[in-house]
Amino acid sequence: MTRDPEVARPDRADERPGPRAALRVAPYRRWFAAQIFSASGANTQVVAMAWIIVSRTHDGVALALLSFLIFVPVLFAGPWAGRVVDRFARHRILLATQLAYFVLGAILVVAAVGGFDGIPFLYAVALATGIVTAVDAPARQIYVQDLLPRRLIPAAIGLFEVVMNLARVLGPGVAGILLALGGAVPAFVFNAVAYLPAIWAVVRNRDVPSFAEPAAPGDGRVSVWAGLGWAVRHPDVLVVLLLAMASGLLFNLTVSVPLLADGEFAIGPQGYGMLIAVFGCGALLGAVRAATQHTAPPFGRTLLLAAVTGVLVLASAVAPVWQTFAVGLLLVGGVSIWFVARANAYVQLAAPAGIRGQVMSIWTMSLMGVSPFLGLLAGWTAQVAGPRAAFSLSGWLFVAVIAAAAATRLVRRRPLERGDR
Repeated sequence: MTRDPEVARPDRADERPGPRAALRVAPYRRWFAAQIFSASGANTQVVAMAWIIVSRTHDGVALALLSFLIFVPVLFAGPWAGRVVDRFARHRILLATQLAYFVLGAILVVAAVGGFDGIPFLYAVALATGIVTAVDAPARQIYVQDLLPRRLIPAAIGLFEVVMNLARVLGPGVAGILLALGGAVPAFVFNAVAYLPAIWAVVRNRDVPSFAEPAAPGDGRVSVWAGLGWAVRHPDVLVVLLLAMASGLLFNLTVSVPLLADGEFAIGPQGYGMLIAVFGCGALLGAVRAATQHTAPPFGRTLLLAAVTGVLVLASAVAPVWQTFAVGLLLVGGVSIWFVARANAYVQLAAPAGIRGQVMSIWTMSLMGVSPFLGLLAGWTAQVAGPRAAFSLSGWLFVAVIAAAAATRLVRRRPLERGDR
């Protein structure tokens, strides 16, 4: 099979790798554009479901359960989901997951129109969405390796973060408009329709030759825990995965920031919305910066970004006034997303081809799967020690992991240095 000229173009030695080079590849460009719609639709749906639950129950625990049901399957189904991603063609997996998201969205539309959208039903849809996400998330991240040569992967991962953070702005914005105009039904319709471009992109790309390196013979028989075992045997990767967990705690802003806005700074709901928007703007800038990455990120620089993130979080936690805290959130948003994109590329490019799906499932488990439990920890900390302490938790986790990694590397190098004398 001959390559499409648009696909082969990035292999030119005289073309500088980066986001422009990645977006010149037609199959990737189709998938990139489609993700803007699908990710925005997903955020729109979650906001609409949350609004229904809040308006009917006025219960924070009921709202927290919605998030819990969406994310907990990512944690418990991760190893098996990664095995699926490694065994089957990514475009087929993604076609199945995009269709599943579309069907779930359509079911929500029908249920909302018919008045059958009770709280237990919404919880069931949330759980089903989480199960689909457990498979979709690692497949979606690895799919770029099928569409692009290896040297463009770091830029593509940065562009993925651009999409995700743009969707966090567009999705809730669209949800707010549609909820105000016509309630939850238009929001659910928007979500379902938003998956059609992704379905079209995957179908259109089905005959594109893959750039991904083939799995080694025998990789099809590896254990479902092979990815975890590989990560444990590679301390640098394990450190990055633990730092991803700290990032997941940081991104759980719905626990500490509302309490800071209401109690510490007394700026009300408008101020709370402004603080979240400031963090989102910083995150978007950080994602754009990450998309300019031209090479595979080295471990040391990835660790440095994590250290800066931790220090900025701790400094922001003691901000005396809301204006200073807002500046801190802007910086934290930018550097943290820059770190996440680099860390993602570090893990993804280091993982062997035969277990890459399992490794990226562990990444998803670290970043998203433990989020509900870390959210509960943040809530308990806020109740016991105050919202500043809850916000600073991720900063302390960043610092602790980096300190432990530095101490371990010093201990490991010491015998070598003595032996060289």
